[in-house]
Amino acid sequence: MKPLKIIHITDLHQRHSARLFYSTGKKINNGLVKNGHNVINISDRDLTNQSKNILDISGRKILFKEIIKNIENFRPDLIIFGHVDRLDEENFYQIKERYNSIRLAQWFIDPLNLKGPDFIKNKQRFFLKYQFCDANFITTSTEALNFIDEKKTFFIPNPIDPSIDVYKNFLEDKKIDIFLAISHGQHRGILKRHFIDDRVYFINKLTKKVKYNIFGYKNNPVWGQNFFTELNKCSMGINLSRGEPIKYYSSDRISSLLGNGLLTFIHKDYNYSDFFPKNSIITYSNLKDLNKKIIFFQKNKKLLRQCAKKSYLRAHKIFNNQVISEYIVNKSMNLINNNKKLWINI
Repeated sequence: MKPLKIIHITDLHQRHSARLFYSTGKKINNGLVKNGHNVINISDRDLTNQSKNILDISGRKILFKEIIKNIENFRPDLIIFGHVDRLDEENFYQIKERYNSIRLAQWFIDPLNLKGPDFIKNKQRFFLKYQFCDANFITTSTEALNFIDEKKTFFIPNPIDPSIDVYKNFLEDKKIDIFLAISHGQHRGILKRHFIDDRVYFINKLTKKVKYNIFGYKNNPVWGQNFFTELNKCSMGINLSRGEPIKYYSSDRISSLLGNGLLTFIHKDYNYSDFFPKNSIITYSNLKDLNKKIIFFQKNKKLLRQCAKKSYLRAHKIFNNQVISEYIVNKSMNLINNNKKLWINI
């Protein structure tokens, strides 16, 4: 396929001074560029934050004008929206009507679980763009949602970027056993005050027989390179997402755990065993089962490293940002037929 001209609009967190250089938007963008496409970036939240004035308090009018200028000058084949909550329905309608030869797509990595956090809000955010997009990409299994059209909505995993996820923790024993980070928003890095989160109860019930590196739930955020420095001290990681498990959904931290060679624990109801062979990623059924397995692997370091390496190699193959970015492009341009088993068979 010839290289495409793509405008990728998402929050690249420039206002946060590189503390989120490992964001999903950054990884997808890197994948698009590595695949040879000509990519123009527009960081919507940075632009609105910088453009606020007395005549445009939100900065949204300036954002829309800037997007139109980029479309006129660049004439892209494809526009990809990554969340982009700073545009309204009229903005998307105008883009679709004025440039109907340009394909539109969105990726959305927040939970769409009826029994998960912010369901109504997230569903509204997703569907605002859904009606205008030729293809939609989510990190929840489309089979688990009864309110979407599977013909134009597709599952993607959280991407791993080999230029960002550079560690191989399985190569040596680590001084700390478990890495765990939770927050109410990656940019926030901590839990909201006076906000009930069942993960806090979960953490407090974890076995006390191993050493932990835990961030976020006691007002101790970790960002930037410090995130990877602290992660690199650990041999294992627990992937905890908010709300009840739903097929394939996970917070994007799972890519950091798997991508940097930690032995990763995840609840069985996320169905990640569909992607990984036995003795690689470790699933658990409840807190008691998790504690038992943590202690087992803490005592069996050789097996721990073997399983972690196995999951690392598999994850870097099937969750690679170039694979995911090209899948987004191909589906958006209608170049490949539906393939629900892509991440299993690759």
